[in-house]
Amino acid sequence: MDGINTNLSYRPDNRYLSCKTDCNLSCGEKLNGRTRPVQLDTEGAVSVVRNASVYAQAGSYFSVHNFFQVPTDGLFLALIFENPPDNVKLMYLDKVAAGLFVSEVTGGRIGNEETLELLIADQPRIELIRQTLIPQNNLIGSPDTSTLIVRTVGAADLNRIRFDALYPDGKVIQEFEGQIILPPGNNLLVFLDPFAENISTAVLVATVSWWELPIQKDKKDKEKLVPQQDPKEKCAQGKSDH
Repeated sequence: MDGINTNLSYRPDNRYLSCKTDCNLSCGEKLNGRTRPVQLDTEGAVSVVRNASVYAQAGSYFSVHNFFQVPTDGLFLALIFENPPDNVKLMYLDKVAAGLFVSEVTGGRIGNEETLELLIADQPRIELIRQTLIPQNNLIGSPDTSTLIVRTVGAADLNRIRFDALYPDGKVIQEFEGQIILPPGNNLLVFLDPFAENISTAVLVATVSWWELPIQKDKKDKEKLVPQQDPKEKCAQGKSDH
C-alpha cells in the first residue's frame, strides 16, 4: 500500500447534460418545440416526466369535470366522448378521478353506501343526451381546444366493456396512462354509478383527463402521395435545358 494516496476522492467531476454535447431528446428539447420530457436536478440526476406532463406542456392535454347530485340529477353519472369521423387526432384516456359523498340514506346505514363503480365502454347506444361539456386545456392560457365532443347522458345501452371496477370507499383515482385509445368515428363511455340502493341524498364529483395526438401516417402512404415523374419526361426535360 506504500506510495498510494488513500485520500484521493473517487467521486467523478460534476458532469451535467448539455444540449451542445448530448442528445437533444435527452435534454428535453426539440419535442413540439417547447416540451421537456425529462427533468434534471441540481445534482445531475435525470428523471423521466410523465406523458401527461409532457403533453400538458405541449397544449395537448385536456380535462372535463362534473358536479352531480343523487338523485336530483339522476342515479348515475355517464360521460360520452365522441371522436368525430373526420378528425385527424386520437384520444388517449389518462385518468378518471371521482369522489362520492353520501349524506342521507333510506333506513339505517349498512356500511357500503360509499361504494362507487367505474365502467369504461365503447360504442354505446345513447338514448338521452343531457348536457354538452366544454373540455379545458390544462396548459392555462393556451388557445388550443379539444377536438372531441363531450356530453353527459341520462341513458345508454352498453356494448363493449373495456374496464369495470368497484371502489368501496367512494374514492376513484384510476390511471389509464393512454392505454385506452379512441380513434375517429368512435365513442367512449365513462360511467360512474353509486352502487348502493339505499342512497337518498349524495353528491358525486368527477374529473376525466386525456391527451390528443395527430394520427401518424404510414411512410408507404406518404410515398404513394408523392407524384412519380416518368423517366422519359425527365430525360426530355434534361435535353431541352441544354
